[in-house]
Amino acid sequence: MYTLAHLAQITNAQLIGDPAAVIRRARPFDAAEEGDITFAAAAAYRARAGESAATAIIVSSPIESTKKNLLVASNPKLAFARALEALHAVAYRPLGVSDDLVVGQGGALGQDLSIHPRVTIGRDTIIGDRVTLHPGVVIGDRCRVGDDTVIHANVSVYDDSRIGCRVIIHAGTVIGADGFGFVRDEQGRQVKLLHLGRVRIEDDCEVGANCAIDRGGFSDTVLGRGVKLDNFIQVAHNCEIGENTVVAALSGFSGGTRIGRNCMIAGQVGTVEHVSVGDGAIIYGKASVINNVKPGAVMGGMMPAQDHNSWRRSQVLYSKLPEIVRRLSRLEKTVRDRAPDAPEDTGDR
Repeated sequence: MYTLAHLAQITNAQLIGDPAAVIRRARPFDAAEEGDITFAAAAAYRARAGESAATAIIVSSPIESTKKNLLVASNPKLAFARALEALHAVAYRPLGVSDDLVVGQGGALGQDLSIHPRVTIGRDTIIGDRVTLHPGVVIGDRCRVGDDTVIHANVSVYDDSRIGCRVIIHAGTVIGADGFGFVRDEQGRQVKLLHLGRVRIEDDCEVGANCAIDRGGFSDTVLGRGVKLDNFIQVAHNCEIGENTVVAALSGFSGGTRIGRNCMIAGQVGTVEHVSVGDGAIIYGKASVINNVKPGAVMGGMMPAQDHNSWRRSQVLYSKLPEIVRRLSRLEKTVRDRAPDAPEDTGDR
């Protein structure tokens, strides 16, 4: 519970209205009631501000037509996120270490831990302070887990993985499994390529449920600081994802993919191996990235499966479509010029 004046300081917003108004909850616009704060970023919600039962609304600019308490912030959604955290975040309280914890020889545990039942920690693994390990977590040998990290139920962390501070890993995710690397021998059998690299997850990352992040072949697979992965994402061996990049669900990155900083990758995006995506790029949903992407580029489009040779020919023609259209327009103009009595082209095709 906070006064509106206090929330204005927390959200770095300008207060219009009663500074002593008491705010108990943060709620979405249509569910907000007395004692709640909400936000109205879209024009449709701003137009309905007077209808809201909320005690206060976060907006991007003053609304003259309402007498509601307002917090004016340049980014209302960001301000709402900060208010949400202030009002609803639960302060960490260590729960202690379960009696059935298994720790390998040379393992070291930090202070103020919350380790639930059925957790296994390997040899020479170091766990930082205020770490939470939920039931069924398995951490291999020689791993490092930084301070204030939370690992949810049934996560598997393979040997030698490095997990930074304030990282959140959701249930069912697998960190550090072998990459998918094989080579055929003389008899056509698949020979496994050993993967000797690690996974390195830097500070402030969040990994959704049921993701798979494979270890590198020789160098590391890396999630840079502040990377956020949604659920069901595959990060193959030797991929590097730059800091503060966000990736939506069901996307997959082939081995050696390089994603820059501050990128936005929508759902069901796929990349071919060793492709690079520049800083700040945006990739729309279901796009298949088969060539390098320049920094700041906005990419989209889908490619349904078809005969490979037919697809290759189609791609060549597709890239030439603008030139084909220009040539066709010139040809049409030539025909019209030679036949002055011909009807004009209305543009309908």
